Amino acid sequence: TPRTQQEHSQAWRRQQNTPTQESAEAAVPLVAPAAEPIAMDTASLAHLLYVVGSMCLGVGLCVLGVLCFFLPHTAAEMYGLPLQAECSAPARQDEAWVLATGFRDLFLGIITLALYLTQPQAMRVYTSCLVPLPLADALLALAYQAEPLAVATHLGGTFGVLVLAIAARCDPALDSAGKGRSA
Repeated sequence: TPRTQQEHSQAWRRQQNTPTQESAEAAVPLVAPAAEPIAMDTASLAHLLYVVGSMCLGVGLCVLGVLCFFLPHTAAEMYGLPLQAECSAPARQDEAWVLATGFRDLFLGIITLALYLTQPQAMRVYTSCLVPLPLADALLALAYQAEPLAVATHLGGTFGVLVLAIAARCDPALDSAGKGRSA
């Protein structure tokens, strides 16, 4: 038989040993009730991480790519290897690596979104292959004495892509996904 919301809350408080004060009308908790836990199995968690992670990776890479084109000095500083402030010929040549990185990020973002939308099973291999890329960026930034925050940002990206790769491997929705996005 289905319980009412009040019965369900009372049963949950009894399980949590929340102290109550009995009154003539009903039990009144002495402490504010905590939010009831949301039950989520491993498969649901893997699917949630896969969906959110895929969108964050794809959109994030596209935004980084576009940032490199329009604000190369800002992008270079975020990467951890700031450009020279002057606009002399050597400084403009230094911008070439920022533009190359921008193209790389933009197209990796487009590939991520395209695979997510059309071939979700391929994300298992793609994300696994992508894990070393932000790690290489972290090592490059470290080798050129970037600020610790910039290196930490690349390491955070490595962790995020690794979580996405694991989630894609563990998401059972991708087992049955043919063409099109998995539900």
